[in-house]
Amino acid sequence: MAIPIHQRLREDVLASVFAPDEPLTEAKLTERYGASRTPVREALQRLEQDGLVERRGKAVVVRTHSAEEIIDIYESRIILEQAAAAKAAVKATALDRQLLTGLLTQMQQLDPSDGRTLAETNRAFHTQLWRATHSPSLIGLLERLDQQVRRYTLTTLTYPGRWPVVLADYADLLAAIGDGNSALAGEIAARHMSDALNIRLKMYAEDPRTL
Repeated sequence: MAIPIHQRLREDVLASVFAPDEPLTEAKLTERYGASRTPVREALQRLEQDGLVERRGKAVVVRTHSAEEIIDIYESRIILEQAAAAKAAVKATALDRQLLTGLLTQMQQLDPSDGRTLAETNRAFHTQLWRATHSPSLIGLLERLDQQVRRYTLTTLTYPGRWPVVLADYADLLAAIGDGNSALAGEIAARHMSDALNIRLKMYAEDPRTL
């Protein structure tokens, strides 16, 4: 079964196949994906809704990376991750908790220098946490924000000292969820994401090219 054009285009944008500010013309995309203009136009509209591209006059371009955008994304995600963790403490099933525990065990065995694998497994943990809320609207909002974060390809997880803290945060979070402690689960998740934002900004201050 053929992969939809919008999905292929989204993955290419997230993988930085197209540079920030690069125009995405219908002619260029129809040639690249071997599709007609209508599905390409629809794909661009979907990516615009997801915040991955933007219109500038008549042109559609890949959104530029910026420190201001990072702050905006993370501040929103802090609120939503806190809500998700708090809700998971109330709504998570035994299977949800088992899956989260399995992912944490897997993460504890990873090579801390393998940034790509850390990021992939970390994303799987967060995704499973969102699913444990059993709230489609909350999941949808978090997935959209996550797509925007994925445009920034350099992970914070390999920053010196970060990975052990991440693992400790997740262990504490799972304990709070297991105890049904909604307030504590939300507090841990908010602190975890706030720390991630601070590290992202440190990385940018040390080398603006990390954006």
